[in-house]
Amino acid sequence: MSMIDLELIQTVIADGLSAHLGIPVVQVDEVRQSQYPYITYSYSGPIKYPGSTPAMTLVAAGTEEVMERYTEQPTCRISLNSCSNQQLESWTNAIRMHDWFRIVGHDVLKQGADLVVVNAGKLKNRDTVIEGVWERRSQLYVTFRTASVVDMNQGTIQTVNWK
Repeated sequence: MSMIDLELIQTVIADGLSAHLGIPVVQVDEVRQSQYPYITYSYSGPIKYPGSTPAMTLVAAGTEEVMERYTEQPTCRISLNSCSNQQLESWTNAIRMHDWFRIVGHDVLKQGADLVVVNAGKLKNRDTVIEGVWERRSQLYVTFRTASVVDMNQGTIQTVNWK
């Protein structure tokens, strides 16, 4: 049984994006980095499942049971913020991040977590003041499609009583 592996998705995105940008990529609720620049991310929902019934295939599981595998492709959305103490650096990293999701990171996402980017949205200014000092933030929402696979074991019928 697997369903959507959110931890794997986070790891592939954070590691791939950090390698591309050369800066830390952390969850938004982790301790704030002491040095700029860095990227924060969080799931921002919704997770949308297709309106139809998942596709079901049978997978051999032994003589006593059969496994039903239900597969569908929901979409998920994450929010990312490029954070810096310099506006130009924040925007530059946001543009590079946008390019990674749209083009450069395609194979990393597909092979590492079975993700396909559906939409890498607009870059938005989300500058904020923290303890009297400006933190320059550029925000990006990314919607991706992934596989949701649920396996369910079913016992086989061994004996049938006919009357």
